[in-house]
Amino acid sequence: MKQVAILGLSYFGEAVLAELLEMDVDILIIDKDREVLDRYRDTVSAAIGMDVINQEALEKTLPKHIDAVVIDMGKNIEASILAASYCRKLGVHTIIAKAETDAHGEILEIVGATKVVFPNREAAKRIVPQIVSNLVLNYLPVGGNLVIAEVEIPDSFIGRTVLELDLRKKYGLNLISVRSNETAYQLFTPDYKFKEGDIALVSGTETDVDRFAGRLEKEGESRGFFKSIRELFNRK
Repeated sequence: MKQVAILGLSYFGEAVLAELLEMDVDILIIDKDREVLDRYRDTVSAAIGMDVINQEALEKTLPKHIDAVVIDMGKNIEASILAASYCRKLGVHTIIAKAETDAHGEILEIVGATKVVFPNREAAKRIVPQIVSNLVLNYLPVGGNLVIAEVEIPDSFIGRTVLELDLRKKYGLNLISVRSNETAYQLFTPDYKFKEGDIALVSGTETDVDRFAGRLEKEGESRGFFKSIRELFNRK
């Protein structure tokens, strides 16, 4: 069974914990707030009240061969940096830390974080495309410029086959799967004809997904808005 420690239970730490509780994982939580610890004491393997910037105490508390550590010290940037540094010195291989700013994220990487997460920014990236296009149902950035999206099939695609549309050649997209209405995603063949209400699970660049959803051709104002939002996200 994998062992995961969560250092700090701000909103991101609690969200990660909620997901881990659904899995077969040995979970250790550490926080200074006793009330927070008491909420989860009966659902985790161990709940310890301590200050994570105490390196000696942290070394005694963390299992020697722990698989991963998640760090979320809320707005306490200094504490998160020190915690990431201490975990690196202790030989933790996977250190996931929440960052408040770009500068904070850069420092976390320098001191040893193997993955830096910007929850607010990443949540916004998933929501904005759904605001500016009625066709985009779900949107997940997966790294770099690549995204995976659930997209409602445009009316112009209804009755046409996967082979005929050739999404990869015409739109730069890979069709992963298709579902109809509330049915589960399923395998498809090249001669599958899209029907009204079909939902496509596709992968591609942000621009390609935009074009597929019809925003670049039909929503000039939304296109400019989406471009400005994306530039804001990518600004260093």
